[in-house]
Amino acid sequence: MSENIYLRPLVLEDAKTSYRWRNNPALWKYTFFRPSEPITLEVETEWLNNTLGRTDQKRFAICLTKTGKYIGNVQLIDITDGQAEFHLFIGEQDYWGKGIGVKATKLILDYGFFTLNLNNMRLDVSIENEAAIKIYEKQGFVEVSRAGDYLLMKITKDDYLHKNKLSGKQYVLKLEQETEWKDLVKRALNYDFYHSWIYHSLDNSSGVPMLFVYEEGDDFIGIPLLKREIEDTEYFDMSSVYGYSGPISNKAFHKLSSHFVDNFRTNFLDFLKDEKIVTVFSRLNPFFNQSAIMEDFGGVVDNGKVVVFDLTTSLEEQRSAYQERVLRKIKHLKKLGYYVKEANSKEDVKIFTSIYTLNMLRVDATATYYFDQAYFEALLDSDEFDARLIFVYDHNDYPVCGAIVVITNDIMEAHLLGTREEYLANSPAKLLTEEITIIGRKLGVKYYNLGGGVGFKEDSLFRWKANFSNLTFNYRSWRFVVNQDVYQNLLAKQSVELDTEVDFFPLYRLQANKA
Repeated sequence: MSENIYLRPLVLEDAKTSYRWRNNPALWKYTFFRPSEPITLEVETEWLNNTLGRTDQKRFAICLTKTGKYIGNVQLIDITDGQAEFHLFIGEQDYWGKGIGVKATKLILDYGFFTLNLNNMRLDVSIENEAAIKIYEKQGFVEVSRAGDYLLMKITKDDYLHKNKLSGKQYVLKLEQETEWKDLVKRALNYDFYHSWIYHSLDNSSGVPMLFVYEEGDDFIGIPLLKREIEDTEYFDMSSVYGYSGPISNKAFHKLSSHFVDNFRTNFLDFLKDEKIVTVFSRLNPFFNQSAIMEDFGGVVDNGKVVVFDLTTSLEEQRSAYQERVLRKIKHLKKLGYYVKEANSKEDVKIFTSIYTLNMLRVDATATYYFDQAYFEALLDSDEFDARLIFVYDHNDYPVCGAIVVITNDIMEAHLLGTREEYLANSPAKLLTEEITIIGRKLGVKYYNLGGGVGFKEDSLFRWKANFSNLTFNYRSWRFVVNQDVYQNLLAKQSVELDTEVDFFPLYRLQANKA
């Protein structure tokens, strides 16, 4: 299986790795470069220090998305008059022949044509390096001449666009186009309520919702996002709504042709450039294999796991996976007279709003986690999905704990939950969780997603959920830098190091998020 990668600008620290590559004869077998003596760390550091300041070059490290490991370089040099010379090498031999060269080439061509707005790029390659020639030809490079044992190959922006964008069309749906948004989502093979028009219309962040669509005939890929201003700049970035959205399509992603996916990618990059987007962040849905079409962009990151109930199994099988004290607590709550019932009146929604809000105040949640009664009523009244309010009542018929769950197709999501503080010790949420799975089975639901821990870490919240089920799905996010130069400048203004180990994206919003 091919590794996912991303590109980042080279930094001086990279010399500690790259100097080893320069002393590897196998790496330079097909190149002009032949060091006459061993390259030391000091020599490599000095060379890199002198190189990084050049304005006619853009040099990037190729890194593995999963681990951040630096495995090679790709660069554009001699950038002048809309032209540049392309270079690529994978320094770590363990990653040769794994499709990384193809992905790195795509990423740098996109960068050169759509960010730097180059007109053409050229490269020299040994005629013996058949694997590299195949990579370049696949991307649209053509041979223009030969000199000894080397080919000169070129690609123009027009040829690249022609290769990657034929009969399709792109368009963007805004909230004003409610019917079109709803109709497109309904055409998707798989979708969740996080893709819906109403959910985006209820978003309480500062972003402007939009649904980018690329279409060829009956086939389409769409991705809903929020466009946000970057303070004190002319630029913007994009994020997804709270929850699991990501792209949708009328077909299973693995059944879309690579040509069609490439066309989507090219059109989407055009759109991002036109909109002056610096970065894109999207939470991917753990039930749909969205990584299959996003990994070629780079930036698909494994973030953790979500705990899931498989409701196609029996309740008895489900209970067999409980941590022992969970079932004991559920039985004890029933014995004390606690019970679960659906609720739907305005008064019920008002009560849940109060319980939920007090919960958020207790945990000192940020502003985006607060919702008013109108928000909950809109969710429960929507015809785009089946949202339900479910309460736990005590023996006096007093609602002490509640949740809003949302069913879309055969997936049920635990959207929001709250418990009265004075009842926390009794943990009525345990009874609520089991009863929701019973309701889900009656409705023909396949999976009930409890979600993960805070920040998708395996923390106390995750462990609480894992007490119910040992079934987990991987949760991934897509973190893509569209404009590397502007991204670097934004980080520099805030004195943020690119290689910081803080799990946050984009990093230039880190300080504002803390505030």
